[in-house]
Amino acid sequence: MLYRKWGIALVATSLMIPTLAACSNAKEEKAAEAPKSAEVNYNETATLTIVSQFGDTQEYFDKLYGSRIKKKFPNVTINFIPRGTGTGINDLVAAGTYPDIMYGSLSDIDGFLIDNGLAYDMSELVKKNAYNLSRFDQVHIDSIKNTNPDGALYGLPMPSSQVQVLFYNKALFDKFGVPYPKDGMTWDDTYELAKKMTRADGGEVYRGFSSFIGSVLRDNQLSYPYLDPKADQMYDTEKWKQLFSNLSRFYQIPNNNRDPKKKSQTEEYTAFHTKMNIAMQVNQLTRYLEYPKELNWDMVTIPTFKELPNVGSQSGAYYWYISNTNKNKDLSFHVISYMLSDEVQLDMAKTVGLIPSLKSSSDIFKSIGQDVPELKGKNIQAVYKYKPAAAPPKRDKGLIGANPNELKKIAEKVFDRTTLDNVDINTAIRDAQEEMAKQVDAKKANVKK
Repeated sequence: MLYRKWGIALVATSLMIPTLAACSNAKEEKAAEAPKSAEVNYNETATLTIVSQFGDTQEYFDKLYGSRIKKKFPNVTINFIPRGTGTGINDLVAAGTYPDIMYGSLSDIDGFLIDNGLAYDMSELVKKNAYNLSRFDQVHIDSIKNTNPDGALYGLPMPSSQVQVLFYNKALFDKFGVPYPKDGMTWDDTYELAKKMTRADGGEVYRGFSSFIGSVLRDNQLSYPYLDPKADQMYDTEKWKQLFSNLSRFYQIPNNNRDPKKKSQTEEYTAFHTKMNIAMQVNQLTRYLEYPKELNWDMVTIPTFKELPNVGSQSGAYYWYISNTNKNKDLSFHVISYMLSDEVQLDMAKTVGLIPSLKSSSDIFKSIGQDVPELKGKNIQAVYKYKPAAAPPKRDKGLIGANPNELKKIAEKVFDRTTLDNVDINTAIRDAQEEMAKQVDAKKANVKK
């Protein structure tokens, strides 16, 4: 993921203020009951092993995290294990090597953290340290808690570059004398604009719209999950049909479809900046890092559903985890708290352009991209103007689920079959139901082992 070029970090720590009662006696009682923050010993000596879900190199990790930790905790030795052949999380656990701190995305929290028996509820450390969770956007907390039926807090949210926006090629709009897109457009508005901008001119075909298809479906604004929260089966097929139909209509505009011989998702979501014959694209903010200097681009808010105005994509935040095998949980919590502090968060927002996982009322949002040359003069508010979509619902206890990445591939396959192979949407969805059921059965078989 492009996001790994940036680094991460963030989110604030602070002391929770005890609730004050009206009378002085009540004040004293409440103050006595309030948890006191554990004292941080920045000179504590220990070795912490850290692993990432992503393919971060040692150099990359040191630049973004290791050097910061070392400066703040000079006596802590960080043993970062880059993911590679023989060093994936499953390999490490099989070899008896257990990480202390982990970081990754919710899209594969099962395979990376939960299924390996490494998940640890950080709630007790939050309480012990009077850590103020209310400063995070609530959707980030809901999202991590909804990954498990008990609502355990398995991680703390990092900032995200995965927020989706609508990029547009200013040169193409200028070429055809069409007004630029603007913040606040609906999907219907964008569809009409895409029809205007899809045309053949001078022997060249110009597409009005493209997208990061899998991401748009997975992080959909209506918060529809792949699986039913009440059963091990595909979620409401009529609702998923709505999502597929909303996006597929853009690809049914004459001259706007992909090459039917090329079903690569990668080719589609990189086409905006590699071919430069596409007027608009819905994609994650991080994509701009690949844009060549000759591409004259800007961005506006992601198109919204008319029945759900002012709601953006799901957050796509990444999370810091503490493993349940960790012998230095308190120290690890302090390290993570620092990496999510205002100090680090502000710096990352300014110099890297990351979107804070704090409430949108935080002034830090105003600093996003200030020192990032590629974002100078861009409509940066498009990435935080809307509130993130709600977290998908929590699933009932006893349900098995399936590998989220495999479910994502099944959803993408439905889209490809209907837009490239002209398969009826009802047929494609029925097949998807069967494929998702097979994924659930496969996971059940692994659990029994």
